Amino acid sequence: MTSFRIQSLERSDEAAFLRFLNCDRIGNYYVLYDLRYLRDKLHVWVASDASGVQAYMMEYDGRILHLRGNPDCVPELLSMSSLSAPLFNVEPRHLALVRGRFEPMEPADRRTDGLITTFLTLKATSDSFKPLIRHDVQELNQSHVHGVAGLLAVDPQRAQDLLRGVGFGVFKGSQLVSSALSPEMLEDLAIIRGVFTAADERNKGYSSSVCSALVERLLGQGRNVILFVSKDNPAAIKVYSRIGFEDTGRVSLAFKARLKTTVSRLG
Repeated sequence: MTSFRIQSLERSDEAAFLRFLNCDRIGNYYVLYDLRYLRDKLHVWVASDASGVQAYMMEYDGRILHLRGNPDCVPELLSMSSLSAPLFNVEPRHLALVRGRFEPMEPADRRTDGLITTFLTLKATSDSFKPLIRHDVQELNQSHVHGVAGLLAVDPQRAQDLLRGVGFGVFKGSQLVSSALSPEMLEDLAIIRGVFTAADERNKGYSSSVCSALVERLLGQGRNVILFVSKDNPAAIKVYSRIGFEDTGRVSLAFKARLKTTVSRLG
């Protein structure tokens, strides 16, 4: 049986770790971004053997556990964190191992039928993109914090964070009724978040327009565009597919879980 060495990521080891991450920049997008811009909010444990990095677990903001890599490393990686009720983001091949230690309690997305949300990873490139801008779309900035907070039902600080990159919206009078945001960008990739249209303004094509404007801007900056969407949200998948997003085949599972009592007692 292969022996893995588990250790906290040190700056002296980052070059080797980044080589591992760069083999799949889409699948490892979150840790690539967080290491660069949010280092003070995370702790990373890396599993290695004689051939190099095999897997990692990132603990973000004292509440999220993000697992990628060789499933054989998962039990030891999980034992590194003291979180008892984390929000997990894992690969499907990790689920059984995580369930050995944690009990899923609720899905990451409320539309999910069950306790575990399955996220599909979609991607748009200059070759696949088919813009559909049929409305008066405006670029959003920090002056729209309260409008974004109201539309997305988040606190103003979260809205400010979402507006730190690029965003577009549709207004009805002075009220923001639809948005698409890209708060997190790498030099070659950008992720879309905050795609939402007010309930009484749906089925008018607003989401297609704001997403198209945002993707057009990001592609123009030389970035491919990715997003994560629940497989149980067919309406959103339809919108994204219509403007040229394609399934990358990457799947992740996300759910809130609780440490099992027997594990807690045994340590």
